Amino acid sequence: MTHNTKEIKMKDNLIVEAVFFCGVVKDFGVSLVFEKHPEYKVLKEDNNLWQNAELLPQGSGVYINDEMDLTAEEIWKYGKTVDKVPVEAKYEIACAISSAREEKGLSQKQLSLLSGVTQCDISRIEGAATNPTMETLCRICKVLGLELSDVKI
Repeated sequence: MTHNTKEIKMKDNLIVEAVFFCGVVKDFGVSLVFEKHPEYKVLKEDNNLWQNAELLPQGSGVYINDEMDLTAEEIWKYGKTVDKVPVEAKYEIACAISSAREEKGLSQKQLSLLSGVTQCDISRIEGAATNPTMETLCRICKVLGLELSDVKI
């Protein structure tokens, strides 16, 4: 399943606090990647580099610099769940649609062909970059076998 990050906070001790679209909050210690990626050890000495890390487009991960980033998937998989917070409807919608699409084994392009919603619009909905119309949501939900109440509007 694709897990997108809504926001990040770079904490002391090289901990990333990530809030995911579904509202789950996880802490991920970057020291976990030191053995596999020794170049990340520079973060222990360069606090400025660490503090200036940014969220990648559509919440796909954390950009540190051109050589270093962390994917949202690895933060989700290896991070420790520390909280669950309420999120805006567009994030709930994004999470519900991307999860249902992946459970059905459909690509965004396949969902586009079946629903008549452009692949670009599906990507923007799953990335919480747009507020879809009810008509668009109904067309997508019909293909995915979802009720509108399943997407927590």
